[in-house]
Amino acid sequence: MRLATLVLFGLGLSYARRVQADSEPEILIAGEKSSRPARDPTVAASRVDEADLTRPGASAATVLAHVPGVQVSATGTASDLATASIRGASSAQTPVYLAGIRLNDDVTGTADLSLVPLWMLSSAEVYRGNAPADAERMGIGGAVYFEPRKPRETRVGAGGTLGSFGESSGFVGGEIAESGSGGDGALVAYRGSRAQNDYPYLNDAGTASPSDDRTLTRPNADYSAREAWAIGRTMVGQHGGRITTVFNAFDREQGVTGLVAVPALAARAESARVLAGLSAKVPCSGDPSCELELTSQVVSARTRLSDPRHELGLLVSRVDSEGARVAEGARVTWSGDVFRALLGTNVEFERLALDGATAIRATRGTLSARAGLMAALTPQTELSGLAVLTCDTTRGPAQADDCAALTPEGRLGVREKWGPFELRSNLGRYARVPTLGELYGISPIVRGSSALVPEQGVAWDLGTRWEARLGPISSYVDAFGFARHVSELIAYRRSSLGAVQPYNVGSARVLGGELEAGAAWSRHLRSALTLTLLDPRDTTPGRTLTNDVIPYQSRLVGSLFSEAFIEPRSRALTRTGVDARVSYRGSRLADPAGLIVLPDSTELDLGASALFEGDLSVRGAVDDVFDAHHFDFIGYPVPGRSFHLSVEAWW
Repeated sequence: MRLATLVLFGLGLSYARRVQADSEPEILIAGEKSSRPARDPTVAASRVDEADLTRPGASAATVLAHVPGVQVSATGTASDLATASIRGASSAQTPVYLAGIRLNDDVTGTADLSLVPLWMLSSAEVYRGNAPADAERMGIGGAVYFEPRKPRETRVGAGGTLGSFGESSGFVGGEIAESGSGGDGALVAYRGSRAQNDYPYLNDAGTASPSDDRTLTRPNADYSAREAWAIGRTMVGQHGGRITTVFNAFDREQGVTGLVAVPALAARAESARVLAGLSAKVPCSGDPSCELELTSQVVSARTRLSDPRHELGLLVSRVDSEGARVAEGARVTWSGDVFRALLGTNVEFERLALDGATAIRATRGTLSARAGLMAALTPQTELSGLAVLTCDTTRGPAQADDCAALTPEGRLGVREKWGPFELRSNLGRYARVPTLGELYGISPIVRGSSALVPEQGVAWDLGTRWEARLGPISSYVDAFGFARHVSELIAYRRSSLGAVQPYNVGSARVLGGELEAGAAWSRHLRSALTLTLLDPRDTTPGRTLTNDVIPYQSRLVGSLFSEAFIEPRSRALTRTGVDARVSYRGSRLADPAGLIVLPDSTELDLGASALFEGDLSVRGAVDDVFDAHHFDFIGYPVPGRSFHLSVEAWW
């Protein structure tokens, strides 16, 4: 795999020659007021800036956990499986995009956030409740977009991180920005990382009595990983056409620790992923108001689990899983003074091969078409409409070889502004067939159920945003309420020791509210508050269980962040600051009966940073200062107090 990674990296270098800044708006620098993404103005959305993404010790899961409406499930450290869900939707209902390529597909169903490389990213955009109109999937659970770094000039760089529990990483990279070529350029990088992850945790021996509790060191949790990146864009023709290429190769070898009460000492896992994408945007017959975009994407992933002592409860000592997805898309957009129209189609083919106690082979073909219309009736009023029709054909055990749930999906949205106030609302209907991962499983801890049937539902939200400058203070408040009703909702429950399995909830409804507020004062202080209230209920007629709360969803999640910083007029030091974040997550149920409860948790994180002239930065962080002992998915312990230090320089 190491040799294949280097070979593919070399191919990516020769293929991805040029890149320029993306057409999406740039994030605001630290200290300025927060700004919501502009990809779809009628949808509730939040943006994570580069300061949070470059925090040492951060992972995609910890970053998204501080966004309103988002809840993350983890299975240990930053190198272990972690998934995100929005507004009570499952992670399979929430598409996650990296450089425009969807990471979660019908092979795995979910996007593993531990595979998202924060070190190469410049921003993250989270759309809550609905995906933007130009996304490949309707995304009733919203959508997450991770955008890679963009070249600023011709230069080379390197950086490294050291941290607790044997954490270390380093990268080298280079970028080219050709002057006078319309923004042509290229960015390439390679990174290696490893950690022992031998953190202490509380072992309760699987009992409720504290008399047998012991603090132990987490065994067999080490990992080592390598990844390579090549991103490029070139301008073509005289009418503003451009071609963008993206390549990423990743592989990781790690221990599989098992549960608290039953740790695994010999189980190991290997995972590898290669993704590549190409998009071409050209004006329609030279008309700048019309644009044609063609996209091609390839994703190939492999996992191998070895359990020679059967410590994970498997019937076999080895499980192999391989999946691949190939996608082609075409989209035409036309923009006028008042209206903007969109027509698009996507074709995807996916394959799953799972070898364990039994051999499973399954494939899925997806054909979808979409049409959208946006209208800016006045500078204060915007309307949007989207219609989607999808045909999913699955070939595999216990599946019919025809279109499943061929039902239309759609969304209507509106935004109205009154000075610093704005009102947004969306009403949508969706349908979703079970993914191959939900049907047949993706790992020993996430198993499948071939009896699943498609789910469908209706969602509605209403929110307001106030954003203004009051003297030296820039501030904003964003508040949303939402409701969703689902029939045959696909949820998860604990099926055996150390495993969960999907099942269809007859019907469910989810109510909730989100609050995001922030302020920045005179470029010396910034603060942000996020709160999420959630009430997910099983409303199936005739149900016999007393508990009706859907598992694995906290009913209250909150985060408070503050940073004080200065930007001295020094030829050496350009910016320095200190920050603190308090995070709270309420308790969650781990089974439909409500008998297994994952306790609530509170954390305090501290950080400091210094930026020097010449693109040199030094950052430090202390996470979970008070060393709280808490657990996540199915009772997996997560690290407590940890220290991190990173240095990055470009020349």
